[in-house]
Amino acid sequence: MDKETNIRELLRRYMEGESTQAELRQLREYFNCEQDLPADLAPYAQMFAIIEEATPMPSVEALDRFASPLKAEQRRLPLWPFIAAACIAAIAVILLAPPQQKEESMAIAYVDGKMLNDKAQAMRMGQEALQEIFSNGNQEEQLSELFNTP
Repeated sequence: MDKETNIRELLRRYMEGESTQAELRQLREYFNCEQDLPADLAPYAQMFAIIEEATPMPSVEALDRFASPLKAEQRRLPLWPFIAAACIAAIAVILLAPPQQKEESMAIAYVDGKMLNDKAQAMRMGQEALQEIFSNGNQEEQLSELFNTP
């Protein structure tokens, strides 16, 4: 296989994302050093020149170090940012939550200006009052008096 055919095959692999670092280095060297390029390969020389100017390539050793499996302690993420975020979220929930009242201190109803906490007793008193209103026959007058509407 001649040099140009090999370069075309390496270009095909590079464009498909299949090339190795050694093949990429071979392509860069070819396009940086070769003066007399065939017409179909000339645009690739410009492409590699632009890539070379825009992003300096890391050394093969650096790439190999990056690609090698990381040690367990390097892979592990530090926990303190997550712990700090959880603490902040917990504090926000505590501070922003509406205050909870004890059920005993919550008023169910007020009867004659007094707080009534017993739900069953409040229902019983309400039913008795309604029965009294509807048993007398003049419901409209009593309801009007009850709600202070003229």
